[in-house]
Amino acid sequence: MLAAPIPANETERLSDLRAMNLLDTPPEERFDRIVRLTSRVFDVPMAFISLVDSDRQWFKAKCGVSVNQTARNVSFCAHAINQDEPTVVLDALDDDRFRDNPLVTGEPHIRFYAGCPIAGPNGTNVGTLCMADRRPRNFDTPQLLTLRELAALAEQQLNLMDHIRAQQELIETKDQLVQAQSRIAEELTEAAAYVRSLLPAPMDEPIRARWKYISSSQLGGDFFGYHWLDDRRMVIYLLDVCGHGVGASLLSISVHNALRRETLPHTRFDEPAEVLAALNRAFPMEEHNNKFFTIWYGVYDTRTRRLRYAAGGHHPAVLLNGPTTAPSMLGSPNFLVGMLPDASYPTETATVPPGGRLYVFSDGTFEFTQPNGRMMDLAGFVEMLSQLPVDDSERLDQLLEKVREMQGATGFNDDFSLVELEFPAMPPRA
Repeated sequence: MLAAPIPANETERLSDLRAMNLLDTPPEERFDRIVRLTSRVFDVPMAFISLVDSDRQWFKAKCGVSVNQTARNVSFCAHAINQDEPTVVLDALDDDRFRDNPLVTGEPHIRFYAGCPIAGPNGTNVGTLCMADRRPRNFDTPQLLTLRELAALAEQQLNLMDHIRAQQELIETKDQLVQAQSRIAEELTEAAAYVRSLLPAPMDEPIRARWKYISSSQLGGDFFGYHWLDDRRMVIYLLDVCGHGVGASLLSISVHNALRRETLPHTRFDEPAEVLAALNRAFPMEEHNNKFFTIWYGVYDTRTRRLRYAAGGHHPAVLLNGPTTAPSMLGSPNFLVGMLPDASYPTETATVPPGGRLYVFSDGTFEFTQPNGRMMDLAGFVEMLSQLPVDDSERLDQLLEKVREMQGATGFNDDFSLVELEFPAMPPRA
């Protein structure tokens, strides 16, 4: 008996075989069908799909034998994988390689063998489709062609495992991605709800305060607030961080917390210029992922009706003094907050008349393209504010719907944030 020589590409061949992940897998009907068909077509009692491992041949499918594997050194298929053409042994007793092989001299008493190599996904011969008989046989050219066709079918099915596995992995990856996206969506929804919970509640007295906020994404970069510094002075602010998403939202909340809790060191929060300068020092863009923000910050004194304010890179707020008086634009833009370390922000002052309305808003309220292709601008938005009904509890709803209509089907491309403060005509707070 002559054992088959080890192929020159044995390392690559075994790598190819093991990458298929077929060794010792359960029987599959699609492979069993091929060996049954081989047995019937050639009228042989034994047929196999054999995979040649480092020290054994293992049968992925078999017909006519009970064992699942044999040693490689007695395997006929170990010889067949060394050839690109089918290996045919008409009578094993006449072949020096096999006459004393235990598979010939003992069970299953092989006399005839024909095996066609099967290649793995990288082209190396990993096994065979083979048949055997207990008696010598002839094997003509048409039969040889049929064996090649059946071997090609077996090879296709074996290599289809890679595609099936890839599809399964793709499906599993997609499922994992969907689950991850679902978790992220839930977390973003929770985060958005938390951000919204930090916005101030509407107020009816002594100043009437209402607002509208529409985020262009689940987490936006806008934030606003108002609260009392003491029994007569009220702070109003609105900030707009560049960009959207988690990073912008985290920065906007950090700024809000610094203002609401008055944690900026050495800062008088009734002095707008000091507040903006302190924010500029506390939030340099190079320490916050290159994010900066704009802000409008004002302090209203109910005793004097004076509004002291400053803007950092922000467009003016609008003060409406009545239907016969032109709107007052409050605030010079100045420098963006966080961009220049030594920027300064002057405080300006305005007197609010009884019944006056103050609007503080982000640029998402007016910077958009209308369906007709024309750009909305600040002047056009101020005109819309001027035309709102003086006595109408739903005027902000009307304004929002009008802006929706003007933006068309595209919806909001930026955060829409607007705060309205209506100052009473009756005597101010004592």
